[in-house]
Amino acid sequence: MHSNSHNQSILHQKQQELEFLHHFHGLDFELIDLSVIEQFDWTKLSQDDLGLMNERHKWQHEGSLFALRSDWTNAIVRYRKKYQLNAEKIAYTGPVYTLNTEKHQYGLEIFTDNVDKQAEVLTQMVRFIKQSLSIPLSVAVISHNTLLKNLLSEEELADELTRKFIKERNRDALIAKLGTDHPIVELMAHPAAEQAAYVKEHMPHLKRHIEEMSHWESILIKENVSYVYGDMLALPSQSYYKGISIQLYSEDQVEPIASGGQYSSPSNAFGIGLNV
Repeated sequence: MHSNSHNQSILHQKQQELEFLHHFHGLDFELIDLSVIEQFDWTKLSQDDLGLMNERHKWQHEGSLFALRSDWTNAIVRYRKKYQLNAEKIAYTGPVYTLNTEKHQYGLEIFTDNVDKQAEVLTQMVRFIKQSLSIPLSVAVISHNTLLKNLLSEEELADELTRKFIKERNRDALIAKLGTDHPIVELMAHPAAEQAAYVKEHMPHLKRHIEEMSHWESILIKENVSYVYGDMLALPSQSYYKGISIQLYSEDQVEPIASGGQYSSPSNAFGIGLNV
């Protein structure tokens, strides 16, 4: 039999979820609720669907492919396309399942190429986390998911070992694999705090990317996130991210409490999900 404290915990979680939906409905977000079981046609899978499929719980039945939802953004993009949903701003809550994890997410999506509107959605999420959930945000990491595409060839970027060494910041292994003169090896020779300046000076074709990162950094600094920095070498957490990517951390946590970024759907969009 559940203890009273456990019952209160469940009630608190449900109340918190309703507060999130009410809050963002009041900010003109369209609310959406989708089935946790998704149906796919093998012949019509997008590259993003294929990229996520290896992490899904999936099965086949009577010629159709079914899977548990592993990502809200991907599901919403497909739903909007299928039913021609025109809502610019969408809020959602619900579970996602990968092969090794189960998470409950609150999230926001905005379908516009207007960066100011995208930034406003990020600000609204940050304020909800800090004010409504009373969770301080100690660290924010900003990256640009096209930086590495400009520093690596398609073959290098697709290579699992290369990606592993980048994630580990293993410069010695990258030297052995790519050579001492490779631009990513040269970039890694500099401390993380100096890499943005190095890119601006030595890779002028990437200056715009650094300026975009700086713009988003300033937004989070204005919202009093304790420590905000740019990561020149971040690998996108999802294949569909095409521009700025953001991870938010609460104090003493190694996993981000919220993450998101810019993507195409097929036009520009921005989404951020909060792991509850």
